Amino acid sequence: MKKADFDLLFPEGITSGQITPYVHKGRWAVHEVLPILLDRSGPAIVRVATFNISEDSLRPMFFLKEEGKISDLRLLLDMNVKRHKLDILLFAANIADSVRISSTHMKLILVEGIFQCGLVGSANMNNNPRYEAGMAFTDRKVYSYYRDCFDEIFKNDSLPFYGING
Repeated sequence: MKKADFDLLFPEGITSGQITPYVHKGRWAVHEVLPILLDRSGPAIVRVATFNISEDSLRPMFFLKEEGKISDLRLLLDMNVKRHKLDILLFAANIADSVRISSTHMKLILVEGIFQCGLVGSANMNNNPRYEAGMAFTDRKVYSYYRDCFDEIFKNDSLPFYGING
């Protein structure tokens, strides 16, 4: 992600109360925003919900976790990952503090460090040359809404995935 693209998401810098819609065609992938947010937020709890995930998005999360920039990583993945990408699921289980499987089509990233911010939209956690739409936000009401929904599904409507060391 280029700095100019990030500045479009957070035109006033990362300040409270922002909601910025976006539409683009393959200019950046959702997971490319995460390292920039973590550079500014300090160590953070990261929640990710996605229908599809790739190694290209997991590998940077591995390094961010190793560097201590992610203090707690929670992944909520769709059942299709278990059926079609078992190797990716096993890799995720070795990176994340907690991986759970549910019937989800959500695409959501929440970062909770010095500030709270998130992205919600159409993009999965992979590189995609298609049009994507969504919004970036620091608004507390919006953040709380998505965090509470994520946590409710995570705790009460998903199954844990432990991996081979389980």
